[in-house]
Amino acid sequence: MSDETAGYWAPQRAAGVHDDAEHRRDHFDPLSEALTRGRYVRIAGEMARQCPVTRTDGFADGIWTVSGYAELQELHRREDSAFSAFPVLLQHFGNTRPMIPMESDPPLHRQYKQIIAPLLSRSVQADKEPAYRAIARGLIDRFLHRGRCEVFGELCNPMTAHALMDALGVPGPDRERLADLAVALVRGRAEGGNQADAIYAYFTDLAAAKRREPADDLVTALTTATVDGRPLTEEEILDYCVILLPAGFETTASSMSFVLLLLAEHPDLQDELRRAPERIPDALEELMRLATPTRSHTRTVLADTEIGGRLLRAGERVYLNWAGANHDPRTFDRPGELDVDRRPNRHMAYGFGPHLCVGMHMARAELKVAVEEILAAMDDIAVEDPAAVVEEIGTTWALTHLPLTFTPRR
Repeated sequence: MSDETAGYWAPQRAAGVHDDAEHRRDHFDPLSEALTRGRYVRIAGEMARQCPVTRTDGFADGIWTVSGYAELQELHRREDSAFSAFPVLLQHFGNTRPMIPMESDPPLHRQYKQIIAPLLSRSVQADKEPAYRAIARGLIDRFLHRGRCEVFGELCNPMTAHALMDALGVPGPDRERLADLAVALVRGRAEGGNQADAIYAYFTDLAAAKRREPADDLVTALTTATVDGRPLTEEEILDYCVILLPAGFETTASSMSFVLLLLAEHPDLQDELRRAPERIPDALEELMRLATPTRSHTRTVLADTEIGGRLLRAGERVYLNWAGANHDPRTFDRPGELDVDRRPNRHMAYGFGPHLCVGMHMARAELKVAVEEILAAMDDIAVEDPAAVVEEIGTTWALTHLPLTFTPRR
């Protein structure tokens, strides 16, 4: 494979030992630096084809890696009886209690999700689009005259953080510090102490304030909710808040960074979507399938279970390789190609089954508005220097430094 590439997204670039079929089958390392620049999704797709369910020792003490689309469907459909969502992250935070609702199991999981689902529904998020548009336009106007920007720091991160803080009901003066704590928690960066403790302390005070003065926001919903006929405990409320913070904006900011990278490296698509902006939602679904920024979650086997002809034993961990499913050639024709006309496009970029992302309609609304506003404000969008792009690896991968150039349209 050639190392030559004209842009940053280069799935065919050599991926070192992961290009060897036997190595990736037995020693796949999902956090390898050799899998940046789109190489992860290519390797994951090859695993879906060659070894859809395999036991790998490339991370920790070994883990089952399920990459095939059909095999992941089978697993997700049996989650309620055969698998636990705790711990849900490959790089576990070290929490001793399940994070709500991501790491909750039946029967509470569905009840926990239903607390916030009404505020994150498709219709509510459609009504929120004008607010998201005002945020996006305000941010874009700050750098539009320059003809260049670092789009992750100047748009992706602040736009999604601001939108989530509104949803949570966080006062304006607290938002920047709270967003910084959330990113540090997810990315594993110390900030003079334990980020989770600082977030817990903040939401303890905010929940008390919402009890005194309720509002139409997520934290108020938690303080007034019931499960199994009882109010949520203080511990449950705080556990819920501490995961809503990073899950609610950091994953969307990461997704937005990949969407904008791929848009920047496909000028014909920019032109097409300016001519027909009604196609943006379908284009976003394909861009999310192609990049799959949230590459995986994990599960723990509760009882000996067969998936794809392999026996998974109780107590073993399982890596849900959603990027593999989204690049499985048995499900998607020419999976490595960007095809906005792809039908059907039942991808797993937002997960699948009982743990399908409860915030996916909010993410879709924010991504749609961001792309609409960028295309309306800019022509000739391009990556300024592929060598300057910084890609961070984790459960959700992100382009945390993405310099773009463009021609202002206004």
